Amino acid sequence: MRKWIVKLFLPFVLLFVLIGCSKSSDNTEKVNVYKMVSFSLTEKDSLITFSDSKVIKVFIDAFNNAKRVPGVVDVAEPEYKVELGDKKYFLWIRQESGTIMNLNDRNTVYTLSKSSVKTINEFF
Repeated sequence: MRKWIVKLFLPFVLLFVLIGCSKSSDNTEKVNVYKMVSFSLTEKDSLITFSDSKVIKVFIDAFNNAKRVPGVVDVAEPEYKVELGDKKYFLWIRQESGTIMNLNDRNTVYTLSKSSVKTINEFF
């Protein structure tokens, strides 16, 4: 009987632990945004830092909810580099669309929702 109870509840315990760990990464205190000249060069004196918790939440939500674009990509020079806690992204943003790329995976891009693009554009 005891083994049965452990087998039944163990998946739930693991699920709660994983959920708790994934939420802890959203304790970002600031978002740094740099204007980019190329993939490896930032524009001099271009750093913008956002420390307002509502603005930080917008970036976190936008990046977490971005949709993966299938396939390997070949993209133009990035417009911005965004440092969101310990994660770094390139950002391409226009009036109607936005794309991000995690610097740890330069073969994959993600598209931002239209509402996220609209809100982020208000910060620039």
